[in-house]
Amino acid sequence: KVDILLASYNGGKFIAEQLDSILAQTFQDFRILIRDDGSTDNTQEIIEEYAKKYPDKIKIIHDKAICKSATKNFFELVKHAQADYIMFSDQDDYWLPYKIQITFDYMKQAEKENPNKPVLVFTGLEVVDEKLKSEGRILFLDGLNERFKFKYLIGGNCAAGCTQMMNRMHYSLFVNYDEAIYLHDWWSCMIASACGVIIRVPMSLMFYRQHSHNVIGYGHGINTKERLLRIIKAPFTKFRTSRKFFYDYGKMYEILYERCNKLMSEENKKILQDYIDLYGHEKRRRFKAMKRIHKYSKSSLLNNIIFTLKALFF
Repeated sequence: KVDILLASYNGGKFIAEQLDSILAQTFQDFRILIRDDGSTDNTQEIIEEYAKKYPDKIKIIHDKAICKSATKNFFELVKHAQADYIMFSDQDDYWLPYKIQITFDYMKQAEKENPNKPVLVFTGLEVVDEKLKSEGRILFLDGLNERFKFKYLIGGNCAAGCTQMMNRMHYSLFVNYDEAIYLHDWWSCMIASACGVIIRVPMSLMFYRQHSHNVIGYGHGINTKERLLRIIKAPFTKFRTSRKFFYDYGKMYEILYERCNKLMSEENKKILQDYIDLYGHEKRRRFKAMKRIHKYSKSSLLNNIIFTLKALFF
């Protein structure tokens, strides 16, 4: 019933502990699909060992693609999914024993209440250090369900990928990677918000491990030298890449429209078209779209100023 997609790269330090936590789930009707993106440590040896030990539970995807990003790696994994539902798994986290079962129960109820719709269910997560010691923060449980409306979610994510479960109708719209798609979890949330349903499980069901080698994280576990280097490089990096991101966002929204327009409400179509115009090449349409977006979005004054400057100079 569930395919768990695990994207790995140089995760030898923690991946065995994560696999053990998944294999120990109370819900056992699942399969783990692992795709390694050319690790240079002992990750591949570890996953091969687990696949031999649990051949009915673990399948390793062997192909020649080089992704160089977790997002693209997950997109490659989705191509191999065959189950009714999929979940994303990071290589360095730890799932509590009832994570799949509770998420699955919420999914079935959501499908019952919303037949023939893409459904995304997500949970909270607890931030921990390398040794799974709590840092006292639980994320993605705050905020009203109003936040899941498309007009708000189109500007920012609401759920970490490692907490998500998607039904087949949802992940059939998710597939096919494009460089303009910034993050796999935000892309997943936008699809569900645009033409389906997002359901939040009001509890934390996993430990989100923070360490010095997180690809995406919350800044913990980074030593002082690395932190200073990031601060120094940030202005130059942002200046160099900002224009590319601006137009990539426009392309991402165009892709979203192409995939979801048949299932979207007229209101969401208009909102999405506004964002396509905002990030497009025609400046006159940018400013008209910006005026409409400011009326229904909850962007801060600073974000509005930044958008205005980009609309002028890009």
